[in-house]
Amino acid sequence: MELGKSEIASLSRFFRDEQKLLLKATGKLRQWLEQHFDLYHNGKTFVLNQSSKVALRKGIEQLYPRLNLLQGLPPKQTRLAVVDYVNNDKLADFKPNDHYVLVTSQAALTLYKTELLLPTGVSLRVPLAAIDITNLEAVIIVENQDVFDVWQQVNIDAKYQNALVFYRGNDSSVTKGLKTLLSLLPPNTEVLLFADLDPKGLEMAYTTPRVTGILAPSLDDIQNELSTYSQEVVYLRQLDSITYLHKQQHQGWQDLQQLILKQRFAIMQQAIVQRRLELKVFSC
Repeated sequence: MELGKSEIASLSRFFRDEQKLLLKATGKLRQWLEQHFDLYHNGKTFVLNQSSKVALRKGIEQLYPRLNLLQGLPPKQTRLAVVDYVNNDKLADFKPNDHYVLVTSQAALTLYKTELLLPTGVSLRVPLAAIDITNLEAVIIVENQDVFDVWQQVNIDAKYQNALVFYRGNDSSVTKGLKTLLSLLPPNTEVLLFADLDPKGLEMAYTTPRVTGILAPSLDDIQNELSTYSQEVVYLRQLDSITYLHKQQHQGWQDLQQLILKQRFAIMQQAIVQRRLELKVFSC
């Protein structure tokens, strides 16, 4: 067991107060102290004197020789920087994707004011600072990586063929890097989400910042061309998303939402791309 950020912060506050001799510790901190030190406690509070407090600090500093207990962990550390203080790089404030996004495009990308044309099937993981967003008319967010990887095969209106395309992922939350990028976009930039046609995909449209529309085939194409691709067992596993959607009313894509809920559709992006069905925008 190792100390986490909150435990280090608690110890730092305790040692900064020279007069404090009662250390309140519960949960992980109490377990860690019990594991490494023979200290008296009455349940939630360790009772020390000045001598035992000095000994405790020296003991912790032997276990964490690079950590200044009086200062604690400095804020806003990357995983590279935090190992100057502790061995566990996961204690860093910044995760690898906090300042990076995965992007592709059929048109030339402008990175650090340099135009770059990507070969078919190639994407780049780039820092946010590299992307020129000042004149973007539209960006597209894609849920599944295998669809993102073959974006050039997606049947989409020519108006959006030159848009920047970003990988979202199918986790419950968007990466901080993508959230930051979306927050910096000009107010008139369209933000379109291309996700699975299931309750979870629709929930993403509500919870992904700045989304102005959903990319999906027409309602007729969904019913006539894709119904046999639906997986009801997948739909039934998404009860939390179904409950969430029943509480939402969104005029722009309400017909799409009602169709998915009524027919219990769970149609994956892969089927849409494979059938080469044209995507339309269900706007706000």
